[in-house]
Amino acid sequence: MNENQDTTQEIQQCEDARYAAMLGKDVGTLERLLDERLIYVHSTGVADTKISYIEGLGGGVWDYQKIDRTEPRIEIDNDIALVFCKLTIQMITRGTFRSFGSRALAVWVRRTNGWRLLAVQSGSIPGEP
Repeated sequence: MNENQDTTQEIQQCEDARYAAMLGKDVGTLERLLDERLIYVHSTGVADTKISYIEGLGGGVWDYQKIDRTEPRIEIDNDIALVFCKLTIQMITRGTFRSFGSRALAVWVRRTNGWRLLAVQSGSIPGEP
């Protein structure tokens, strides 16, 4: 296996851990994975920081019920990893059930203490459940 394949596997493991933490409201794992400078732009256009995202998830603003990821693509460039995918999400937001599709880009950066999620940009797909 070459270095790029190893890095791709590392990023895939980080992504798997992040989505599992979102579904399980595992704030400790998110504290470890999310960069201090995180900007998380939701499909609605609302933006969160690391602190506000973790508070929202831990406080019940977002209750992810199911997240399906398809069409994954991981691009590595030195200490930056770009993860593109299509998402189908079922969640409860502030007490209201929502089901929708989106395309997302996650940007990971390699720090001295490992890979950290620096940014997420998500856009809804019109007409998708």
